[in-house]
Amino acid sequence: MVTSPITATTFLGGYLRFLREDGWDVTLICGDGPGVSEMASTAGVTFAPLAMRREPSPVSDLRSLVGAVRLLRRIRPDVLVYATPKASLIGSIAGRITRVPRLVYELWGLRLETAQGVARRIFAALESTTSRLSTVVIANSASLADRARALGVNGGRRVVVLGAGSSHGVDSDFFMPGAGSAALSPETALRLGESERVTIGFIGRIHPDKGIDTLIDALRILGERGRAIQLLLVGGDDGAVLDEELEQLRTVVPVHIEGFAADVRGALSAMDLLVLPSRREGFPNVVLEAAAMEVPAVVSDATGCRDSVVHGVTGRIARTGDPVSLADEIDALLVDDESRRRIGRAARANVVRDFAQRDIWALHSRAWRADIDAVGATD
Repeated sequence: MVTSPITATTFLGGYLRFLREDGWDVTLICGDGPGVSEMASTAGVTFAPLAMRREPSPVSDLRSLVGAVRLLRRIRPDVLVYATPKASLIGSIAGRITRVPRLVYELWGLRLETAQGVARRIFAALESTTSRLSTVVIANSASLADRARALGVNGGRRVVVLGAGSSHGVDSDFFMPGAGSAALSPETALRLGESERVTIGFIGRIHPDKGIDTLIDALRILGERGRAIQLLLVGGDDGAVLDEELEQLRTVVPVHIEGFAADVRGALSAMDLLVLPSRREGFPNVVLEAAAMEVPAVVSDATGCRDSVVHGVTGRIARTGDPVSLADEIDALLVDDESRRRIGRAARANVVRDFAQRDIWALHSRAWRADIDAVGATD
């Protein structure tokens, strides 16, 4: 159970097929949207649409809860697994009402980390409620598990991590060096191809939580240092108003902007390094995807981000919200091309060893089916 159809189509296609092959009778519950029913059909699972609004909406949320209770009474699952905040809250309440034997909360991040005032207190209360109603809480990174416990929003439940973390792992055959180039517009591809500058990339929602302002300030610092760099910005607009800042950056660093890309391999192929200066994450999948394509990453030391990179081995870690620190860590990867390529190769080796997609899926499948200690989970 997840909130958004985009989450389902982006992350769950192969996962659902694997679960069916692993012996589960699977029903996917999420909002309806383009490609969801087709994906479920291809995976051989049932799709049960349930509209849920991402933002708080008491009337809509009550309607979604009633719908979830009706669905669960019809399906009568042995295990209900939920992720993303709204689906998890509704799923945990509906699961308790319908007495589902095993309720698994897949914790992928904490929205409250970047909220303030009343909103933060509300998010904390909802998070605590979801965890308390669940029978198992699985965080997708060690730092996220630590943060949930430190903030006291785990509802008295253990928060465990499976393997090295990650909720999905990465398909290192799909994401491999040189894979794909169709995702970029012809104009952007031409401009990048004609330039000898090092291409620094960002992929993700253009949202304040992603630290885009810190990235822009860091790149301006590097431009003023005389570094021959350019920025490739890939992602849909999600509330970060940066027109003025980007125009100022363009006076020292070329900027290429692409919108949302369903397949990011073309963008990653065009990058020399990925930068993710987020203020909060669960475990950033894009860093694993980049690593699988031998693209090293510079990330913040925020929750979740710092788990995705081995500092100095597969990338670099900068202080969250600190443009100078971010500029310095990027600069460390601009020293020479061979050093950067060596780190990229180490990043791929790390992904293949610790984050193989089917291995991650299998860990979660076994955890849902068995006692959590039987799969070697860590607190």
